[in-house]
Amino acid sequence: MKELEIFNILTDTEKNAIYGLARGGLLKKGELLFNQGEEGDKVFLIQTGKIMLQKFTKDGTKIVIDILKPGDLICENIIFEEINYPFSGIALENSYICACSKKEMVELIKDPVILEKIFFSMSSKMMEYTERMTNNALKDVQDKVYNTLKQIAGRHGRITNLGLEIDCYLSHEDIGFLVNASRVSVTRSINQLIEMGKLEKNNRHYIVH
Repeated sequence: MKELEIFNILTDTEKNAIYGLARGGLLKKGELLFNQGEEGDKVFLIQTGKIMLQKFTKDGTKIVIDILKPGDLICENIIFEEINYPFSGIALENSYICACSKKEMVELIKDPVILEKIFFSMSSKMMEYTERMTNNALKDVQDKVYNTLKQIAGRHGRITNLGLEIDCYLSHEDIGFLVNASRVSVTRSINQLIEMGKLEKNNRHYIVH
C-alpha cells in the first residue's frame, strides 16, 4: 500500500509506518469486497485490478456508481462519518486490495499531506459523479453511451495504435447500468457509434475516437 500514488510524497519512514497498518488480500473476479448496508469500518485502496461500485435501490434497481482503478481509494468518506457502506464493491477482475480500519485511518490523516490527498480524492470523485449525472440527464442514449465511455477511457484507458482503449471489459449490461438505459438501447447505440467511427472494438475492449 505504501507504494500507491496517494502516499508518494511521504518519506520512507512514514511509508513504512503505513505499511504496518495495511492488510492486503487477493479478491478474485466477481467476489464482493464489501456489501451495501454493512458497517463502514474500513477504507480500501486498490493496488492491482479494478473494482465496480454498485448500489441497489429499494425497488431492486441496480445502479453502477463507478469503476475504480489501481491507486484509487474506496469509501474514504467513512473516515469523517458514522455510516454503513452505501453501496457494494465487486471485483471486475482479479484484484489485490489493501485495507485499513477506520481507527487506523483517523491516525493517518493527522499527517496534513495524507489528509490533503484524501480530500482531493473525494473532490475529484464528486466532480466525476456530477458530470455523469449531467450526462445521464441527456435524452439521447447514444450521446450518454459515448460520453460515458469517453470518461471511462480517460481514467482506465491506454494509448494504442488504434486509439484510446479502455483496458477493462464492460458488457452492454454494465454500460446500461452506468447510463441508466436498457441493454437493447445500449447495443443499438454502440453499433451506431461503431458505424460512425466514434467507437471501435479490439477483442472485447472498446477504443474511443
